[in-house]
Amino acid sequence: MKRASNHFLLVTTAILAAVGLSACSLSIPAQQKPRVELPQEFRLPQNDLVKTFERRVGRIAVVAEDGNILVMDQTGGDVVRITRDGNRLTPGRNEALFYSLPVWSPDAKQIALVELTARRTPANALIELNPEAVVIQRGPNSVVIEQTEEGQTMQPVEPGMHIERRPQRVIIQRSAEGGELVSSAVYLASADGKRPLREVFLSKTHDIPYLDWSPDSSHIAFLAQSIEDQTYEVNVIATQDGARPRKLFEGESVFWNWNPDGKTLVAKVSASNGAPDRLTLVDVVNDQTTRISNKERLAFQSPHFSPDGGYMLITESAGSGRHKLVLADRMGKPVRTLTEFEGRISFAWSPAGAKVAYVVHADEREPGGPLTVLDVNTGIKKVISNKPVVAFFWSPDGQRIASFSSASATDIPPDFKGFDFTPPLDVPYMLLETINPEDGSARGLFYFAPTTAFQRLAAEFDRYSRSVTIWSPDSRKLVFTLTYGNANGTRDYILETEASGSINPRVIGNGSLAFWSPK
Repeated sequence: MKRASNHFLLVTTAILAAVGLSACSLSIPAQQKPRVELPQEFRLPQNDLVKTFERRVGRIAVVAEDGNILVMDQTGGDVVRITRDGNRLTPGRNEALFYSLPVWSPDAKQIALVELTARRTPANALIELNPEAVVIQRGPNSVVIEQTEEGQTMQPVEPGMHIERRPQRVIIQRSAEGGELVSSAVYLASADGKRPLREVFLSKTHDIPYLDWSPDSSHIAFLAQSIEDQTYEVNVIATQDGARPRKLFEGESVFWNWNPDGKTLVAKVSASNGAPDRLTLVDVVNDQTTRISNKERLAFQSPHFSPDGGYMLITESAGSGRHKLVLADRMGKPVRTLTEFEGRISFAWSPAGAKVAYVVHADEREPGGPLTVLDVNTGIKKVISNKPVVAFFWSPDGQRIASFSSASATDIPPDFKGFDFTPPLDVPYMLLETINPEDGSARGLFYFAPTTAFQRLAAEFDRYSRSVTIWSPDSRKLVFTLTYGNANGTRDYILETEASGSINPRVIGNGSLAFWSPK
C-alpha cells in the first residue's frame, strides 16, 4: 500500500579528558542488538489476531475530539476516561469546557493536564443584503454562513479567500477555538482514572500553554500567559496535597529545563525592552536562585541539561552576527565551544548521552534547517538530513530520531515508499522520517497534514520535547496526530505506527494530540 487516500478513512572536538571532563559521564551505553526490519517497500498488514496477542508497551494519553482526556493502549483499546465533562463550543452553546496538554509524570503514575473554559464571542462581521460584491476571507477562527432574504440558512461558504458576487446576507462568526477565555486550571489525575482530579492552580487572567514535571515527579513547573499583555510567567508547585504555587520568573518569554536531579532547573528569560536574556539556576527545594553571567540576547529557545545532569547547552556571541553553541557545566560556566552558526539554534541531547542533535534556523520567517548530530566527546558532527527539519524527537534509547520537515503535496515523489495522508486542501504538510544518528540512514514514513495542536507543538518542539514524547518506551513505535478530509469537512486522527515502517499504521482514535507514557 502506498497511498492512503480514501482507504485511510476506512482502515486505517577533542577528547573531553583534555579539558578536564569525565568522558565516561557522557559515554553511550552498549548498543542493543540490531533490529530486524523489513525493506521499506514491504510491510505487514495489521491483523486482528496479532492485535489480540501483541505486547502492550506503555500507555497513550489523548486529547479527544470532544475535549476530554483519554488513556488507551497502542491498539486504541483498554480506554480509561480521565475526564468526562469536556465539551467544545457548538451551535446553540455559549460556553465550553475542554482539556488539553496531558503530560505524564516520569513515573507514569499521574497525568497533569490543563482545563480551559471559554465563552463564545459575538459575531465579528455582518454583511447586509445584496451588495455588489464582498471579499470573504475565512480565518482559522471563523465560520461563514449565508442566509437568504427569508432567513433560511444556506451551505457554509467554502474556506479560503474569494469574491462573492451579489451575495445574500452573510454572517461571520467565531468558532469553537475563537472563544474568550473565562478560566484556566491545572489538574492532577491518576493514570488509571480511579481517583478524582485534583486542582493545583486556577486563573481567570492567564492561559497555560505548557507544563513540565520534575524528573522525580515531586514538582510541576508550568507556563502562564497573561491574556491582557501577553507576557509569560513560570510557576512551580510541589505535588503533595496543600502545596501552593510560587512564581519564579516573568518576561516576554520563559523557557526552562529540569536537571535530572529533580531539585534544580535552569531558565532563560527574555525581557520585552530588548535587555539581555537572563539565564538563572533555581534550587526549587531550598528556594534559591543563581544568576548565570550573560550580556547578550541568546540564540536559542530552551536550555537543556545532559542526561547525567553534569552539563548544559547554551549559546554565546561569536561576533559579526555569529553565535557559538557552548558546552557548559551544571552551573552554566562555559567549558568549550562545540560549533559556530548564524541564526537561531534548536538542540536536544540524546537520552543516551554523548550526542547532541540540532537544527539552525537561518530565516525566522521560514523555520527549519538541516538536522545535524554532534558527538561532544570527539567534536565530530554529521548532517543527517538536508531537509527543512522543523521538529525532531530522540527515541528513548538514543538509536533513532523522529524528524518532521516542512513539505507540500507536490514534494511527494511518485516512488515514495511510505504513506501519503495528505488531504486535498491547501494546508501545511510535513514529512515524518526516522533517522539513524550514526550513519544518517532514513526511513520516510508519512507525508501528512498535522493537526493545529501538533503544529503549535512543533513550533516550540525544543520546549515540548523536554516534557512529552511521541515514542513508545521501547523505542519501536510512534504516535502522532493528523488532519484528513476535504473542503466539506475534516477530522483529526491519532495514528500509531512502527518506527521502522515495517507494519502498516493504524488509526487508534480521533483527537488533536497524543503522548506516550515514559514507561
